[in-house]
Amino acid sequence: MTSTPDPSTPDPTAPDPSIPTPPTSDPAPRTSTPPAFHFQVQSEFHQIPLGLATEGPAFDADMAAFAHDYWGDQEEREPLRLLTAALYGANAQHLAAEGAVYSAIGIFPVGGTADGTEPPERVSRCTLLVSVQDLDNPDPMLAAAGIAETLARGQDGGDVLPVRLPAGPAVVHVAGTRSVWELPEGEQERFSVRTEIWVPFPAEDRVLLMSLSTADVQDLYTYQAVLADIADTVVFKNDDLDGNDGGDEDGARPGDRAPLPAAATTPTPTPFG
Repeated sequence: MTSTPDPSTPDPTAPDPSIPTPPTSDPAPRTSTPPAFHFQVQSEFHQIPLGLATEGPAFDADMAAFAHDYWGDQEEREPLRLLTAALYGANAQHLAAEGAVYSAIGIFPVGGTADGTEPPERVSRCTLLVSVQDLDNPDPMLAAAGIAETLARGQDGGDVLPVRLPAGPAVVHVAGTRSVWELPEGEQERFSVRTEIWVPFPAEDRVLLMSLSTADVQDLYTYQAVLADIADTVVFKNDDLDGNDGGDEDGARPGDRAPLPAAATTPTPTPFG
């Protein structure tokens, strides 16, 4: 464990633990260039608009729809819907400027029965962020080795493990964070855990980073399996399993394939648990 704050750790004063803190600086403009890869996610993930293909009123409408799905349509929740749309909208600009191409909230019911006769005992939450980062070394094997060495020596600590995926060599990094807030009633601490998978592009100076974070640390092993299943579906444009260039002329897009089977055996509560 490390005491370094994790940017993905939710603020306990927010209406919901999944709502991120808005950025403190103006981000660079968003880009609509589609990444040259695609992957699948489980049906428990609810995608958060990043505004990569929309701007202005269209993006605002996407955020309003997301906030409606998040809180439902009860009239008394309108202030929460407005706050959620504003926070996620500001955060989307920051994430897109940092290379994010996909963001989602995962809602995983725990317990209960498969037929729904018994409700889940609790609901576990996580966030999934997929980004593309520049990398100077185009060789996947050397890049993965360099990433592993850098992570092992980094301040975040945690465990680092080189792995082999269908898409090529990769690195798994698992790290935890303890954050403390000073409140009138005393200190409040919160733990979170983050699992990352770094996958170098096969023939480009870029690396794909898939990061899954949760404050439900007791579900770490479940979420490691969830992220492993997602990583196994990664297909780069020039390495498509069908033997073609990976899809459309402008490159394949995240989420354009059918979703993985549900990771849970009980129905997902709505809205968002």
